[in-house]
Amino acid sequence: MGMLDRIKKRQIDGFKDFVINMETTGGQTRGQIFTAGVLEDPIFMSWVMKNIRTFEDFLQINSDDIEKVLTSQDQILPIFAKCVFSPAEDKVMKLESVIPRYMGKLKDELSYLKEVSDQEREGAKFFIMKVARKLQKEEMIQGFSWNLPPQDLYYPKLMKDGVQKLYFENGTLAAEGEYLKGKRLGFWRHNYDTGTILAEGDYSDGLKNGVWVFYYSNGSIKAQGKYRSDLKHGKWKEWDRKGGVTENEYHEGVKKESKG
Repeated sequence: MGMLDRIKKRQIDGFKDFVINMETTGGQTRGQIFTAGVLEDPIFMSWVMKNIRTFEDFLQINSDDIEKVLTSQDQILPIFAKCVFSPAEDKVMKLESVIPRYMGKLKDELSYLKEVSDQEREGAKFFIMKVARKLQKEEMIQGFSWNLPPQDLYYPKLMKDGVQKLYFENGTLAAEGEYLKGKRLGFWRHNYDTGTILAEGDYSDGLKNGVWVFYYSNGSIKAQGKYRSDLKHGKWKEWDRKGGVTENEYHEGVKKESKG
């Protein structure tokens, strides 16, 4: 059973929980989950991505709702301060219209902060988003509106044998390849919803096998290596967005520790 199959079994609740988990997962892990999800079901994942909200989106919701979040539990304001910490006074003052009744307390909390690392700021933002989503689920705040996928996306479809093309809601080609007895076979290409290539490689009996190449949305190569029965196996090269490359070796999905 694939990752998304387990989520789809819970239908709307599973979808919402998955969106929230994606919202509060760090960049690298989130990217890995996104890629795995798109390869499994690009249409479903496109609905997931259009529902994901950020801390910056949180600052745009109703001021009363923001204040309900900031009063929902003890010691949450110091965490919020880490989210908005900036040496520039004008950036903080922009919050005057967002939380007018809490600016005094916020400035007090900010006065205690000398430095906030990127990791601390990211963790603080994730915490605030989790609290906001929890209150939304409990109908304590209006929060963010949901754009839910059609009901039929929760149920598996038996694909006909032969070459099939899957399309995003906007009409862009999502994936193209062959099915045999309901499983992917041979060469497949997967795309971002913009139409640019995301990944390409071979399937055997529905599992990734052989050489696969993954791409950034701008078309540059992100990673290249071999799969064995859906697990990374052997040497893999991974490129950052600046073109720097690292090499790792995997054994049946487990990365080997480098020596020395």
